Amino acid sequence: MKKNRTELIFTIFRLIGDILVIHFSYILAFHIRFEQIATSNINAYYRNIPFIIIFSIIIFQLYNLYTEQTRKPLSDIFYAFIPATIIITLFSVTLSYYFQTYKFPRSIFLIVLPILFIFLIIWRYFLLVIQKKFVGTMDIILIGSKISTDKLKDNIYNFTNNGFNIKKIISKESFEKLNQKKKRELLNEISPEIIFITSDISIKDKKELFYISLENNWEISLVPEFYEIMIAGGRLNQIGEFPVYNIKSLKENGSSFLKRTVDILISAISLIILSPLIFIISMVIKLNSGGTIFYKQKRISKNGKEFCVYKFRTMIYNAEKNTGPVLSNNNDSRITKVGKLLRKTRMDEIPQLFNVLKGEMSLIGPRPERPYFVDQYKQKIENYEYRHHVKSGITGLAQIYGFYSTDPEEKLRMDLIYANNNNIFFDLKIILNTLKVILIGKKAE
Repeated sequence: MKKNRTELIFTIFRLIGDILVIHFSYILAFHIRFEQIATSNINAYYRNIPFIIIFSIIIFQLYNLYTEQTRKPLSDIFYAFIPATIIITLFSVTLSYYFQTYKFPRSIFLIVLPILFIFLIIWRYFLLVIQKKFVGTMDIILIGSKISTDKLKDNIYNFTNNGFNIKKIISKESFEKLNQKKKRELLNEISPEIIFITSDISIKDKKELFYISLENNWEISLVPEFYEIMIAGGRLNQIGEFPVYNIKSLKENGSSFLKRTVDILISAISLIILSPLIFIISMVIKLNSGGTIFYKQKRISKNGKEFCVYKFRTMIYNAEKNTGPVLSNNNDSRITKVGKLLRKTRMDEIPQLFNVLKGEMSLIGPRPERPYFVDQYKQKIENYEYRHHVKSGITGLAQIYGFYSTDPEEKLRMDLIYANNNNIFFDLKIILNTLKVILIGKKAE
């Protein structure tokens, strides 16, 4: 497709432009710092810049800053550059110490941080404006039940950068009534560039849509069912002349020795670094609302095992004494003023690092839910129990892509995708994107 070629060209432009912006930002920082730049200083920079550029490109890729930029909201791109530029600057400092390039002045790093962020935002915004003129919008159709397509439509309108033009929404019921010839005629008449298929479409109709799209060079975006998530994580193998997909159980994808080692190291180091902040938060909670500082609550983790999760208390003391288990909402009067701030910044989760040290949780995994709600979800949502085949975590895929108020079924879909694909590199990507999510306060609402 022509638009795919255009996207590739602009991706190359982004890559080249990012390299030039990084280099320009450091050179500008030198000129701001020195009236006359010494040769020894600039040479120290030149010895480090290849590593800084390679590291920066990797970080940008982990933050998804090279793929489908026109389909993302500008705020998503903007917030991603904040932690990205901080991480790049910290890496540069570490690099200068490692190579003992002390003539690479430390003051440069303080100057380059805001410069790099500002120029990257300007550059990317400028390129996006140009790209949108060349690419325009993608004509799409949605096929599925009314409930599913309404949810999908809302997400397309609210969380994409006006990159899609919905030409038609076809109900599951009306599509199923058509024979194959009528389906082809209908789709050819609309001629979409992408067909969005919700998870409740039958396998028969999915196959027909797949073949019709293949013939017309249309793209398909599928909201996956559980078995489709499992197949997507399969590994191609061969038995004689037969190609086969090996699909492992979720239990085989559980926490490895490496994952546990990383959990212990990061949680221990984080607790040491954050100890002053933990002390301050504790004092503020005590002064603001009295009562206990920490809050313990029973949750469900791997294999349905119960444990007590630790959090900073964000509600009034004994908030559920008269109501029993109740899900919180945006206007919950039980949440204290300090609690609102802690929830918005996710700082109420810091004590869960102790759960990670104890081995009850991991840094990354599905969020542990309360037994009361787990029993309800198991009755209402098919395959819900499979999320407990991996250890629960402080943050996960549902936390970086979803919201606090996201439907439990959609959260489950993301939890199962993680459970079927978890590895140390995927975990790193989630950790980096969690830093971005913390900056986006509305994610915690």
